[in-house]
Amino acid sequence: MKLLVTGVLLVNSATAFAISNIESQRPNPPDEGWSGQLELVANGKNGNVDEDRYGAGGRLTWKDLDNTYFALFSKSRSETLNIKTADQTFAHIRWIGQHSEPVALETFLQWQEDEFNNLLSRYLAGSGGRFDVLQRPDVYSFTLGIGAFREWEKTDLGTFTEDESVWRLNAYWSYKHQLNSQVNWYNTAYVQPNLDSFDDYRILFESGLGIRLTDTLQLKLFYQLRHNSQPPQNLAASPAIDLHRTNTEYSTAFVYEF
Repeated sequence: MKLLVTGVLLVNSATAFAISNIESQRPNPPDEGWSGQLELVANGKNGNVDEDRYGAGGRLTWKDLDNTYFALFSKSRSETLNIKTADQTFAHIRWIGQHSEPVALETFLQWQEDEFNNLLSRYLAGSGGRFDVLQRPDVYSFTLGIGAFREWEKTDLGTFTEDESVWRLNAYWSYKHQLNSQVNWYNTAYVQPNLDSFDDYRILFESGLGIRLTDTLQLKLFYQLRHNSQPPQNLAASPAIDLHRTNTEYSTAFVYEF
């Protein structure tokens, strides 16, 4: 079991109305039995701006022959001048069945909410296939995934609440490369169009580095771009709700393992 204590909010992986990058949290091929990971976050500012951020999250994995099960959970909250400014919760459960050496089948359930981004609740239930296209152990791997999921979203748009239920395609690639014994690079991209209306789609692109500083200390850096072609909007609300279609984010963190 690993305990990770970081200086930034890594557990906040689920942004409202956006794709959650499960690939960045997917466990490497685990040993038989139980394994896990826990993340705890607490940071703040004092002076010109008073801000506190708290978070907790983790992953629990069970491996049994050709079957792997893992669950993810995260909870984060921020306060500025003693006023709550962020409150997010995320949970994900997945089964992976290794059908053959290059092919795996997956089924998953997911739930999230984000009080300050108008998301009252979002539920997903889906499945798909995962294909190892290129792989060289301990050097690189390139994987493609294709599947579909049912999505139920409840959105607070100020003057009314919107309920939506759609089927979405879930297509992604994941590339990981061990540049040397200290540096690991990864790149992930997702596309999730509405199967009833391809004008409604979501895209995630993420790239990052993991730099091993010591046996127990690692530096992590990543860049992320998210695009939602139809973000929540209600200009009649006060204040008006008009979220951006494209958002970018970058982060740096130290990870201590023991």
